[in-house]
Amino acid sequence: MKKYVNYNELLDTLFKRWKNSYNEDDRDKFCQDGIVYKNDSSIDVDLLWGQSSRRVAFLLKDCPDGYGYDTRELLLDKIGIEKANKNRELKVKFLKNLAKLLFGLLEMKAGSVFNDKDVDNRIPKVIDCWNSKPFVFIESKKLAGGKTVNEKTIENALSRDEGFLKKELDILRPNIIVCCNATGDSIFNFITKKYFKGKEALPVGGDYIVNDKVVPDMKTCLWYYPQDNVVVIKAFHPSVAANWKVLEKVFSPFRDFITNVNPAF
Repeated sequence: MKKYVNYNELLDTLFKRWKNSYNEDDRDKFCQDGIVYKNDSSIDVDLLWGQSSRRVAFLLKDCPDGYGYDTRELLLDKIGIEKANKNRELKVKFLKNLAKLLFGLLEMKAGSVFNDKDVDNRIPKVIDCWNSKPFVFIESKKLAGGKTVNEKTIENALSRDEGFLKKELDILRPNIIVCCNATGDSIFNFITKKYFKGKEALPVGGDYIVNDKVVPDMKTCLWYYPQDNVVVIKAFHPSVAANWKVLEKVFSPFRDFITNVNPAF
């Protein structure tokens, strides 16, 4: 039996040091994150995370609201019942696409043809999964920004906070890391070149083909680290591409991986 770990409590301790590493004037922009809490207080996300065979972490750019808050609370009534209901019922494109990705990554089996249409046809199950299964939400750039942020700013934040972010990942130990850059590859590059530096990776993916034609801007990319049994997937930001592209950018190489590389994953 696995020992119970309160992951979010460990993160809280880390975040105190992390936040205090910034100038006092910037601390109100600091965002905390981790395993997202469920509004049903009987659901212990720390317990479920520790028991999960697939532990999905979404790495996003930053909070776009200009002020810091705890993204673990995005489904809780405490943020405002109307807003929380919208988040839980997936009325926001950004969250709806994340929920679809989570559902697919948890439910897909080896040999499956599981795709974006399968998920679209099972929205009630997607909503249930979103509100009951554990997942991790990480802001790669911890200081809140605006609706857009350039790659250089993200790269500078990742470089500045490299040690802290590595520690956060060490605490959580996700085995499916979805890197959701809006533009560029700064988040994927940090995970593959810094966090897993020097470790051998098996690449999966390539051209995305429909009716014998390569779909532009849909090249897929998944790196599997056998030593750690971790999958890292390059993804679109959930809000910046067509919904089917957001899903298939992730599902396509993951289907290939669990069918042809590691069916037991």
